[in-house]
Amino acid sequence: MISVVIQGGAMRSIYCLGAVRALVDRGWASSVRSIHAASAGCISAMVLASNITAASASSVKEMGSQLVAQLAGPRFIDQRRLRKIVDVDYLVGVTTAVTSVGADNLRESGLLFEVSLTDADTARPRYLDLSAAASDHDLALGLAATMAIPVLYPTPVFIEGRRYVDGGITDPLPLMRALRTEPRRVVAISSVSPGTLGVEATGREARILRYAPGISPMVRSLMLTRNPLGDVTDALLDVGTLCGVEIVRVSPSDPSLLGHRLETDKGKLMALEELGYSDGVSAFSKAGDLVREA
Repeated sequence: MISVVIQGGAMRSIYCLGAVRALVDRGWASSVRSIHAASAGCISAMVLASNITAASASSVKEMGSQLVAQLAGPRFIDQRRLRKIVDVDYLVGVTTAVTSVGADNLRESGLLFEVSLTDADTARPRYLDLSAAASDHDLALGLAATMAIPVLYPTPVFIEGRRYVDGGITDPLPLMRALRTEPRRVVAISSVSPGTLGVEATGREARILRYAPGISPMVRSLMLTRNPLGDVTDALLDVGTLCGVEIVRVSPSDPSLLGHRLETDKGKLMALEELGYSDGVSAFSKAGDLVREA
């Protein structure tokens, strides 16, 4: 059995789309039993889920191309907008339309599909199983919650009476959750370089976070300091194995191509997807044939 964990930071998460394409081309998707995603990593997770559940007739490459085409330009991200610079609602709508994944697909597949959330008041993590969503509306709500980044997307997202914000704030790459499923191997896909999962906000972003309204003191503090869970996860990824479980890491081999997380240039985004594919092919080739061993 394989568990897949995916991290994403806004448009840098396009890198993860390429890595998912490499995973599918390698033939490993049929062995995936659980997916655990944080923040915009849920977009690549939906593409993978679509392939596993046969929700869409399109290939992973085709879905990736459609997503990039619809997310490039100002429709998703527009820094000239005073509110909702990052239109998460648009992103969720595009993703569900392109992947064709609905609540029924996930429920019938038996696939565990978790996304991490951050409690907007307490800054505690919560993990939501989207395969247990009662409706497509609940599925979309879970996707929006894990990507509801403070300031850039100020629209409140409530689930069961509590407000949640971006899951990457508390658990940027849910490796621990994947290990709870007792897989034989974990594929960990990250859109940031090794050693930076727990990095705190700096520069202009940090200055904005210090004074922006609508952020609880606990969430603000977590965003402005190194994330301890992120640092622990980074250390485990460096080890490569834990209690007999092999961890296959895919992360950018050329960080210079990552660009800004609010990048909207289509050409640059396609280059980022290709980098993810190349890095995925390299990492999976070194790990061996998981299909025969799973």
